[in-house]
Amino acid sequence: MKYGEQLATLARIGLAAVTTALMSAALAQETVKVGVILSVSGPAAAFGIPERDTVQVFIDKYNAESKARKLEIVFHDEQTNPTEAARGTTKLIQQDKVQVILGPTIGSSALALMPIAAAAKIPVLGMNGVISLTDRKNTFAPWFFRASINDELIVRETMKRGVFSPAHKRVAFMYQEDAYGKSSTEYAEKLAKERGIEVVAAVAAPASAIELSTAATRIRNAKPDVVLLWASSPAMGAAFLRAAHQVGLSAPIVASAALAQRSLIDAAGATAEGLMLVSFPHWDEPSAKLKKLETVMRGAGKKPGGFGEMLAVTAVVALTSAVDKIHGPVTGEKLRDALESLGQIDNPYVDGRFSYSKDSHEGFADDALKTIVVKNGKFLGGDGAR
Repeated sequence: MKYGEQLATLARIGLAAVTTALMSAALAQETVKVGVILSVSGPAAAFGIPERDTVQVFIDKYNAESKARKLEIVFHDEQTNPTEAARGTTKLIQQDKVQVILGPTIGSSALALMPIAAAAKIPVLGMNGVISLTDRKNTFAPWFFRASINDELIVRETMKRGVFSPAHKRVAFMYQEDAYGKSSTEYAEKLAKERGIEVVAAVAAPASAIELSTAATRIRNAKPDVVLLWASSPAMGAAFLRAAHQVGLSAPIVASAALAQRSLIDAAGATAEGLMLVSFPHWDEPSAKLKKLETVMRGAGKKPGGFGEMLAVTAVVALTSAVDKIHGPVTGEKLRDALESLGQIDNPYVDGRFSYSKDSHEGFADDALKTIVVKNGKFLGGDGAR
């Protein structure tokens, strides 16, 4: 090889090395902006605050361990208000230039913000189970990924384990007056009628309700054999349990998974005794994975007490798993595609199978659910506990 050709070859090799180094440096310096929109105030703050804290703890953990991209969080409090959720989403996308959104806390807010996120091609990892969110008829469906359990699955398992019984021929519903309560109760009513169980009452109240004696009296007078209490607000759930006790409603009460919160027992006291739920395993009987989650949270000065932590860490695990699969600059479309390619995710902190694919954005399967009963002021028991 002639001297001039040698110089040209060395120059090309040097240029390639420099280019590779620059690309690696760019990747190492790239920051992915993560919008986090949660109910840090309002009736759903019992979920939103621990969700916010958990997102912060585990994204900080990822940033400390990652040698490549860093994640930057931009928080917005949607105040348990769908209108504020939509406004906040517009801000996160247009002003803050986020590439992905974690949240919101409540289903009504998710329904309000999803058309905005989908139009901007921003994937959303939602921490709520409202049945209609993953309906393929929705134009926004390709952009919503559930980091919770579909309420259809929870309702079905709750009815199967707590309502369907030879002794239960009459059922009454007490539900939260929003998308979460309405859609789940409609599905529960359908299941009851299919089993030949008579629906004798269906009463709704706002999530902010704290005085429900009239509602409890109406249900008592309908003489149900069992009551299904479907709410996500621990304050409302506790208000109904207290009212049921005051008016002499003696039928067993089966509640939604969302009420498996320490704040429910704190507010309801002894009136929560015997309440049955089908939900995630609880902190009163933590699994090995939950103990690992608790260790990380306590190490950051946070004490877990509900399942908002489980949903939030699942969203972060899914997000970071997707981010790590992407080559080159991260965009909303690349993140959507990476999430759909994850398949089954190894979640170190929450029990149960969890997977995403192009055909399913549902997340959890039924093995994530456990039957629990309030006993002596704690959420205890196992499958078949009642």
